[in-house]
Amino acid sequence: MGMYTTYHIYGIRYGESQMVKPLVWFELVMTIFALFMAKQYFSWQALGFGKINFKNMLWFVPMLVIGTMMIVYLGYFAITNADSITPEQWQLFFLVCVTTFLVGVSEELVYRGIVFTAFVKESKVKAVFISAITFSLLHSVNVFGGLAFGDMLVQLGMTLLSGLFYAFVRLKINNIIPIIIFHWFWDFGLMGGQVLQMGETNNMLTSVFLLFEVVFVCTYLPYWVYNEMKKNKTQ
Repeated sequence: MGMYTTYHIYGIRYGESQMVKPLVWFELVMTIFALFMAKQYFSWQALGFGKINFKNMLWFVPMLVIGTMMIVYLGYFAITNADSITPEQWQLFFLVCVTTFLVGVSEELVYRGIVFTAFVKESKVKAVFISAITFSLLHSVNVFGGLAFGDMLVQLGMTLLSGLFYAFVRLKINNIIPIIIFHWFWDFGLMGGQVLQMGETNNMLTSVFLLFEVVFVCTYLPYWVYNEMKKNKTQ
């Protein structure tokens, strides 16, 4: 509904930074709804708000490094170019900040929180894959926002890779708060950079991270799945 409204009523195509103006209200509703569903059917600890497993925080390091670099560079660019940034850009920049925060909270709470938790007791492998697939399919709605069908398919593939890695990190560190923050930084770094007309630096960082995800999914993830299935057979 949010994408359809943005494109067909406001005439703003998916990917344009202006799309946050109508979308922020949809994201606010989705965040409130996700929080209500979480509180109604799950405990906060089960959803990933308990104690972090710091022994496995090494898995979060790629997110930490890329997310920090994106936000530091965004902040540096904003400060050093403050004189040339218009009031309208600043307004849109802060609206992007709020909207991407709501996206990070709602999507992580739903997919690495509710969906993941619903399946993890039955099977860790199922929890990782089902949460990743549903997270990926969510992005198919972007076609209603004017995203070309071919580009939408590419986005489904990229978000599937991300969903698999995010869910694996969620499993390892037993917490979704660091992943929420990274998800926010990722989206804010990209969209905020677009508002400030930063150029290609953050796009380069996202390419490096996507390459890392491809390597992870093609190498370590199959090894982990094999070991998990082997464990399940012996139990």
